[in-house]
Amino acid sequence: MIENPHTRFSATAERYQAYRPSYPPAVVDWVLALPGLPEAPTVADVACGTGITTRLFAARGCDVVGVDPNEDMLALARREGGALRFVKGLAEATGLETSSVDLVTVGQGFHWFDLPAALTELQRILRPDGWCAAFWNTRARSPFLDGYERLLQERSSEYRKIRTPEQTIEDIRSSPGVRSVRTGESANAQVLDRAGLFGRAHSSSYVAHGVDDREGFDRALGVLFDEHQAGGAVEFAYRTLVIAWQLPH
Repeated sequence: MIENPHTRFSATAERYQAYRPSYPPAVVDWVLALPGLPEAPTVADVACGTGITTRLFAARGCDVVGVDPNEDMLALARREGGALRFVKGLAEATGLETSSVDLVTVGQGFHWFDLPAALTELQRILRPDGWCAAFWNTRARSPFLDGYERLLQERSSEYRKIRTPEQTIEDIRSSPGVRSVRTGESANAQVLDRAGLFGRAHSSSYVAHGVDDREGFDRALGVLFDEHQAGGAVEFAYRTLVIAWQLPH
C-alpha cells in the first residue's frame, strides 16, 4: 500500500528542492497563452511542493499562491524568500476562496489526487472560463534511462503502483465535466554528475519508501552511471507533458 501522499515527501524534501528539474519556458508560455486568460492571471499552484512551479509563474508577473499539504515542503518553499504566499491545503480542500483564481497549475502532482474530489474543488475556486493545467517531467528514452527504468522496476516495490502521467492525463480527459482539453509536450533535460544522479534518484518517493536494499540500489546506480557517463556526467532527458482543461460554471 502506498503511504499517505500528504506526508510521504517529508523524507525527500531537501533532495527534491536540490535535485528536481524545473520546467521548460515553452510550457509556461503554452499555459499562459490559453484562450481567455488575462495578461497576468491569478494562479493557484496546487501541490506546489518546494515552490518550483510557483516561482516560474510568479516570474511571469502572475499573482500566485502555492498550496501544499506537506509542512516540510512548504518550509523549504518559504525559505527561498521573496513575496510569494504559500498556504497549507489539499487539492481536494485548498482553503482558497470561491471563484478566486483564473488558473490552477499542478506540477508533478496530479497523479496523487482523489480525482473527482479535486476536480470539484478546482471548479469551486476557478473563475468562470478559468483553466486548469497539469504537467510532468517524464523520463525520455535513452540507453542510460532505459537502464534506470529497469533498476527502478527491479529494486522499488512501489514504483509500478504509482499512476503514470500518461494514465493520469487519460483519467482527466475522461472525467465528467472536463471540457476544452488541450495537450502539449516539450523537451527538457538535466546534466548530472555522480552526486547529482544519486540526489535525483533519492528525491523520488518510490526510492525513499520503496527500496529496501538501499546499499544494493546505490551500487547498481553507480555501475549504471559508470557505464554511461561522458566527461563525468550523464544526461537525464525528459518529455514534459502538459494537459489543460476547463470545468463547467
